[in-house]
Parts: sequence; C-alpha cells; structure tokens
Amino acid sequence: MILFWFIVAALFILGLQSRLFQRFVLRHMKYERRFTSKTCYSGEQVELVEEMANAKWLPVPWLRVESQLSTHLHFKQQENLTVSSGQLYQNHKSFFTLPPYTKIKRTHRITCAKRGWYKLQTVTLTGGDLLGISHTSEQIALHGELLVYPKPAEVPVHELPYHSWQGDQSVSRWIINDPFIVAGVRSYQAGDTFKQINWKATAKTGDLQVHQYDFTADRRLMIYLNVDDAEGMWRSVTDLVLIEHGIEWAAGAAEAVIHQGMEVGFAANMPVKGTNESIHIEPRGGNEHLLGIFEGMAKLEIERTELFHHLIEREARSGYSERDVLMITAYWNDELELQADQLRYNGNAVAIWLLTDQAIHESKNDGQAASTAEREEVPA
Repeated sequence: MILFWFIVAALFILGLQSRLFQRFVLRHMKYERRFTSKTCYSGEQVELVEEMANAKWLPVPWLRVESQLSTHLHFKQQENLTVSSGQLYQNHKSFFTLPPYTKIKRTHRITCAKRGWYKLQTVTLTGGDLLGISHTSEQIALHGELLVYPKPAEVPVHELPYHSWQGDQSVSRWIINDPFIVAGVRSYQAGDTFKQINWKATAKTGDLQVHQYDFTADRRLMIYLNVDDAEGMWRSVTDLVLIEHGIEWAAGAAEAVIHQGMEVGFAANMPVKGTNESIHIEPRGGNEHLLGIFEGMAKLEIERTELFHHLIEREARSGYSERDVLMITAYWNDELELQADQLRYNGNAVAIWLLTDQAIHESKNDGQAASTAEREEVPA
C-alpha cells in the first residue's frame, strides 16, 4: 500500500513539474543575435554574437536553439554546436542549461565565402522539464544583416580604357582645358579673363600675354557587366561562378579608378534584391561612392532583367560623351559591336574584357584581368 502511494506521489510530482516547466520555462527568456560588423569583403571573417538570459527564479534544465543561415557563411567548429548543411541553407542546433538569473554569451567566428546580402531571419527556442517529458517552443524574429562585398580583382590600371588610366597625362584632343596645367603663354585674345593674364610675360614682351593651358584626359569611367554566361542564353544563368568573377572584375576596375582620383559608375542587366530593374549607378568619385557601388554589387541577383545589347543601346541613345566605357561580357557579337560603335561616335572610348574560363584562370595566376586588348579612342 505504501508503495502504491509512493508511486502516485511520484507521478503527481512528475506531472506537476512537467506542467510547471511547460508553462514557465520560456517565460522571461531573452535572446539576441547580431553581427559585430555590418559589412565585409568576400573571404573575410566576421563575428556573430548570440546572447541569452534567463531572467526568472525558475531554472531552464535544457534549452535548444535552432536557426537557419546561408551555406555561404562558414562557421568555425565549436563544442555544443551541430551544423547540418543543405544546398542553400544550413541548420544550426545548440543546447544550453541556464540556472536562475543567468546570462550566456557566445561568439562565433564566421568566414564569408561569397558576396551577398545576408539577413538574420528567425530563431526557435525550445525548452523542457528536468526529465524531457514535456517541452514548449517559441520563435523569435531577428533583425540583423550583413553585407558581403565582392572581393575586388587585382586589375592593372593599364588594362582600363585609355582616357582613365592616362589620368593627368597631357593629351591634345577634345578634352577640356585643365586650369592647373600651364603649357606656356600666348597673346591675349577676346574672351580671355583677367585671371589668365601672365604679368611677367606681358612686361617682358610689351604685349598682353595670357597663360596657355594644356588639356588633360577626362576622369570618368562607366562599367557595364553582362549577366549572360553565353551567347543565346535562354533565361537562366548556368555558370554562376563565371558571373561572380565578372562582378569581382568590375569591383576591381571601380576600385582602381577611384583610387586614381577619378569618377566611376556601374550598370548591369541584373537587379538588386527586391527590385526588377537593371542596376544603374552614375559616375561619381570618392570612397563613399565606391562603397555604394560595392553595396549594389553585394545585393545583385544573378538573373537577367533585359538583353545586354538593349541596355547598351539605351545608354547610347542617352547621348552622353567624354566617358571611358568598359564592358565585361562572356561573349561579343555584331549587335554589341553596333552599340559600341554608337558610343564611340558619341565621343566615348570603349574597351571590352571577355569573361571566359581561360581569362579567369590567367587572372588568378597573374593577378590581373585578361582583356581583348581592344582600346578604341575617339579620333582627334
């Protein structure tokens, strides 16, 4: 009889603690997860910090934390962390025990293997009683994000179109006068300003003389990237690696131009995540503008918004001039040549970098991008 009542009491206690923990185990549980950096470059490491706190008198015998992250974020192996990876996402599962009024902080070292826009979505907390008889779960929304810029390829300046890499070198062409480069003096002409007068030369010759300014190349480059990995591509890109290298080439060219003190813009027949239109960034200078281009590149979706020659045709119709144009594409055909000719006719220099597996292999070995060696100039 005593044994019977002992069993009844034991079952009652087990049931009571089971219901108690099921109801209160996740009460006043706080969880936070964040990246310590908002941006980084592909191949770099960042830290992901997660903090959890049990802000109540009741202990948490066991707590399972589950979440999904992109497979392109590689976690360093840690104790009490199980990772099962799929094609696009990896499932993370961790177990903890939290005494009353306890806070736990854990830092993960993550290698960002691929450019992209990574957002922390949700995390699921599951807690239970001492014996695992019952459990309860709660899903928490997260708001952190990480922008992984493409790693700029090592692009030699001399591989860029003629105007840009010449920089301050004097050229006797249609380009504008540079008031900071004085080539000599000449006689005064109608329309010359008072500031242009060279008083020493005037006193020496007895006639009014003015500064003769030289010409310098325009410092503006527009980069166009074609998402089509082959001529006649139907709809979807099959060689994603090839296009990713194209983005890295574009990033390297933009970085090289900006560091030369020039202006650069970027466009591609690809959309930024959440939009359906082709990305287009007008040329500007400065490091802040460069980071804006890198941000756009990080958010690019590898899918086609329009045919590349339609994009170039629209740009040619806009009628801009005095720019250097760099096209990065996996193929070249008569339609593209026609639009390139129109850009040249408008007063622009055009260069083409052919994006091929062989060119990528050579660029990895030599540390520089391969091109078709075409560097067309506008006639004087």
